[in-house]
Amino acid sequence: MKVSMPSGRTHGWGVAGEYLTKEIAKLPPLDGVTLHCISGHDFHPMQPADWDRINIGYCFFENDIEALRHTRRAAREWDFIVAGSSWCEHQLRIGGVRQTATILQGIDPDNFYPTPFLEDDSRFIVFSGGKFEFRKGQDLVIAAMRTFMQRHQDACLVCSWINQWPFSLATMANSPHISFRLTNDDCLTILQRTLHENGIPLERVCLTPLVDNAQIRQIYQQSDIGIFPNRCEGGNNMVMCEYMACGRTVIASDATGQADIITDRNAFPLADYTPLLVKDAAGQPSAIWHEPSVEELIEQLESAYRNRDIRRHKSAIAAEDMKRLAWDKAAHQFHYIATKLNNAAVFGHSRT
Repeated sequence: MKVSMPSGRTHGWGVAGEYLTKEIAKLPPLDGVTLHCISGHDFHPMQPADWDRINIGYCFFENDIEALRHTRRAAREWDFIVAGSSWCEHQLRIGGVRQTATILQGIDPDNFYPTPFLEDDSRFIVFSGGKFEFRKGQDLVIAAMRTFMQRHQDACLVCSWINQWPFSLATMANSPHISFRLTNDDCLTILQRTLHENGIPLERVCLTPLVDNAQIRQIYQQSDIGIFPNRCEGGNNMVMCEYMACGRTVIASDATGQADIITDRNAFPLADYTPLLVKDAAGQPSAIWHEPSVEELIEQLESAYRNRDIRRHKSAIAAEDMKRLAWDKAAHQFHYIATKLNNAAVFGHSRT
């Protein structure tokens, strides 16, 4: 079984591609079967030249309306389409895809495991991760932390927000909560200016550069809680899951892809949403996302701040829950699907 995916250590598809390639290589070979990265809402393979006898696509999409324009055709072209979340699978089934299932992204338990909280240094450190863009909701983080940091002088913010794609970074101009200007400066400079212009004291902020996936745990373990008010996630949010695997709870949206992970037991879930219609560049409806409430974000920050014991208890459950996510388990799930498809093809051929 071949794997046709990107590789890399600083972005989600690259990390997934490296781990799945390594783990699938350990399993019995399946000739003529390829697992592909589906990188767009049109459900085409990232590498068409790798098209094989049997083709399985792995997809994460957020623009559900746009995706539905292509699902009927995709169902005819692919032998199987694996969704990165139950939410994505539901959208595929609505769109007529029957050969589908959900396989969540894994985490590396050798790299992401519970670590002790740092000795109390009289600071409350909030971590926010993911590339800086409107969909991931860092503008909501800024709006909530602005109020929270004014109330609590011991509150600090650690951000892993580097975005290597200017078109994605530019989407933050859609925010109703902050002011944002895209310039030709490097990403770190843009982020520093954005935080400063929106009332976040930079002396209480740590903006991290792009970090290799193997080193990011050192950043996670310096914080008390994570915050992930994402408007939409096509997958289970790899950064959030890696963070939780390190024994840290989160304040997070419990909708779309993150709904596969977030519970009342392992997190401080957000529950107050407003439907948000997203349009494409031509002004056509593209998606329905979930707009979290800044007020609820602030309330959950206050609750986590006041209740250290509850925060630590949820953190322990979060670490335990993340043990069910592992790349070797995901590889076995893909291999099981591939084996069934291959056997069906062989059986079908023998009858003709």
